[in-house]
Amino acid sequence: MKIYRPTNRTERTNPNARNFGLRSRDMDSAAKHSLIEKHNAKQIGYKTVADQHSRFKQFSRFLKEEHGIKDMRKIDKEHVAAYAERLNERYENNDISAKTTHDYLAAVNSVLEQAVGNCSLKVTGKEAGLPTRTEITTVNKSINEQQHKQVLSQLPERLSSMAELQRELGLRFQESCKSNPQQMLKEALSNKVVTVSNGTKGGQTRQVPSSSPKQIDALERAAAIQGNHYSMIPKSLSYAQFQSAAYREYAKVGFQPHSERHVYAHQRYSAHLEKQTNVSSLQCPVALGLKHGLEHFNYLAEKIGCSVEQAKAFDYQARMCVAEELGHHRIGITNNYLG
Repeated sequence: MKIYRPTNRTERTNPNARNFGLRSRDMDSAAKHSLIEKHNAKQIGYKTVADQHSRFKQFSRFLKEEHGIKDMRKIDKEHVAAYAERLNERYENNDISAKTTHDYLAAVNSVLEQAVGNCSLKVTGKEAGLPTRTEITTVNKSINEQQHKQVLSQLPERLSSMAELQRELGLRFQESCKSNPQQMLKEALSNKVVTVSNGTKGGQTRQVPSSSPKQIDALERAAAIQGNHYSMIPKSLSYAQFQSAAYREYAKVGFQPHSERHVYAHQRYSAHLEKQTNVSSLQCPVALGLKHGLEHFNYLAEKIGCSVEQAKAFDYQARMCVAEELGHHRIGITNNYLG
């Protein structure tokens, strides 16, 4: 009697059934069977099966709670991209390490590639803008002005407006969705700051300086698009539905919303340095292609005309300000944005 030990989708009895025929109606159990197939094919060992299965459970919980998905056949690439964005947020909130973000996404890609039989749902760490494993980025993840304008012209109006909010106010994706631009515009015009509270971790509020013409323009446009809705999410949609639709559009144009937040971090770093030194156009390490630390301190010292120790102090203070404006209380997070 032949033992049933499939090694790929084509060898399953019912490959088009629920969870691609992985012998369980439960997604977590199906994921384990998917990994066992890879073990049967001698691609991975038992420990990897256990590790990746444990990590995939985080993704399946995300799908069930945020999108009501309990069958692998209903997973689209935008769901994986949205999960990667969640990993980014968890890293920024100090919930998980940079390495863990990559491990979790790799587990999702591993299970789904085996389940589906191809790489159609795969999202790489680079595509997702995950933090560098060393936590000090050497890759500029910001989107330049030309790319930004091109994306704006290709996205639907609402998402285009949200991209401008992400760029000019440093908002995370969820914050830009749940923001109330009409209220924020009033606050910006009155107080030259906006309070960010909707969609933040634990409802923690932060204030963002908001007086530049570009910021006001972005808020005015978003306020007009918001209309009679409570936020940028249409009343007819839940956050999960809107998120799925947004990432479907992002995938079409190859856009990663987190790239706009990187632009904000770069711009604010330069602004805070200028405020301290009266020297304009000072840039962060990753924008210059310089190494984090002494190489960049030497650059600052030469441009400012000060000692390396003074340059180091200026850099530290600028990073502290950027961290606060991004919604953090630890300077280390700036390494992922600034290098």
